[in-house]
This record gives sequence, C-alpha cells and structure tokens, in this order.
Amino acid sequence: MASDDFDPSPWLDDISSLYQQADPAHDFSHILRVYRTARKIGQEEEKADMRVLLPAALLHDLGSKKGFESGQEQAGQAGLGAARAFLQVKGLDGDRIDKVLYAVEVHSFSRGIIPTTLEARILQDADRLDAMGAIGIARLFVTGGALGREMYHLQDPFCREREPDDKRWNLDHFYRKLLKLESGMHTSAARRLAAKRGAVLKQYLQDLEEEIGK
Repeated sequence: MASDDFDPSPWLDDISSLYQQADPAHDFSHILRVYRTARKIGQEEEKADMRVLLPAALLHDLGSKKGFESGQEQAGQAGLGAARAFLQVKGLDGDRIDKVLYAVEVHSFSRGIIPTTLEARILQDADRLDAMGAIGIARLFVTGGALGREMYHLQDPFCREREPDDKRWNLDHFYRKLLKLESGMHTSAARRLAAKRGAVLKQYLQDLEEEIGK
C-alpha cells in the first residue's frame, strides 16, 4: 500500500490564499478535485509516496494566473518558485521538495513530458482526469469565455474537414486535447476513471450535434 502519512489540513488555508487570483479553470476547487483524485489513485498504487504526491497535487497550478498573461513557460517557472518557497517555509527537507517539484514541473499536458516517477505519473493522471467528463466540459467553456473565444466554428463545428484551432473556437479543444487524454493515462485506476469520463465527452458531442443541426 502507499505510504500515507500526509495531513493537508494545516496547509489548506495558506494554499487557498495562493490561488485567489488563479484563472477560473485552475482555481482552488480544481486543486481540491485533483488532490482527491490523486489520493484515490495513490491509495490503489503500491509504493506511491503520499508525502510527495499530495503536496504536489496541492501546489501543481500555482502559475496558472500568469499563464493567461505571460505564457506557459514563464508561468510554470513562477509557479515552481512559489511552490519551492512554500515548501521551505513548511519545513520539508530538500530531497522531498525536489521530488514534489519534479511532479509539479512535468504534470502539464502542453509540455508533453512523460513522467519518470510514480508520484508524477499519478499527478499527471489526476490533473488530466479533471479535464474530462462533466467537469472538464465546464472548465473548457469557462476558460474559453474568459478568453473571449467563439463557441464553435459555424461551418465545421466538429473539425471534420479542418485542423482544430482551440485558440479561436472552444469546441475545438475537444479535438486538440480532451479526446486524446484517455489513451495517455499511466495507471490502471486512472484508465478506469478515464473510460467513464471519456464516454461523457463523446456523448456530449453527439448531443450537441443533434441540437445544432450539424
């Protein structure tokens, strides 16, 4: 069984304050969902170190607000710096901090990094699961609305004869990212959850096609 001796309760007020300026899809509610999913997966995985995994889940999106403003690479580095400072204040040793920060650094879908530690794989799975299912659809449209993107391409909403462009149309994000997530899960627990959430995504697209008449 996983080593599970991390109690997040003394951290939660401080962490909540760190996400007060987060973008709407990476706010504290997202952090808590990823934390709970990571804990669930970690409890099923032998040798998962919860003392690394769970702090990483709580701190994985500290750069999200800057991601809207200054680019993902700069946001990621700012988030890592903030996470390191937080963990040092909390008294974690250097080796554990490095392991936590590695999981944080490689979790992002856009970076395309395959994690090499179990804890980083679990965090990546948990974060990607939150981009799927009903909550993933909600996050997609709240982000697109915040960025002023159109809902869908009027002539070809489902990207049948064009390359998806999710910088312009919200619905294209299904084809750029969301429908690809299920096949990339690392753990058996995540694959099981992803199958259910992937079915929700596909059903939504079927329902939407009926409703918009395309």
